[in-house]
Amino acid sequence: MSAPRLFVYGSLRRDAPGSRHELLGEGAEFLGRGRVRGRLLDLGAYPGLVAAVTQDEWVRGELHAIRGRRALARLDAYEDYDPRRPERSLFLRRETNVALDSGEVVSAWVYIYAGAVALGRRIASGDYLDSRYPAR
Repeated sequence: MSAPRLFVYGSLRRDAPGSRHELLGEGAEFLGRGRVRGRLLDLGAYPGLVAAVTQDEWVRGELHAIRGRRALARLDAYEDYDPRRPERSLFLRRETNVALDSGEVVSAWVYIYAGAVALGRRIASGDYLDSRYPAR
């Protein structure tokens, strides 16, 4: 069985200051940079991916292969996602298509924000690092 793939766009990215990338686990493998269709919100302490409103909205991030039996459960806890009670979750883990910078399109898990969209400020570039750390 192949390792599940996860698209990350915020604090789980390798290049995010204060990154929590270690939560992906020791066996995680970086597969490339890419984008997913959606709108990115700055929610203060973290970003949230929501459905795109227009066709040209994309969210930038990284694709990783996740290894280890407990890796997804650990990430679900970090993202406040409970698969048994999704209606009480802050984020939902869903499959989506990732367009890699290499041109390849693959399926991967992504965490989608399930809270109040009005609480966030749109990040027009779709890249969380552009909005949080413009001097990088």
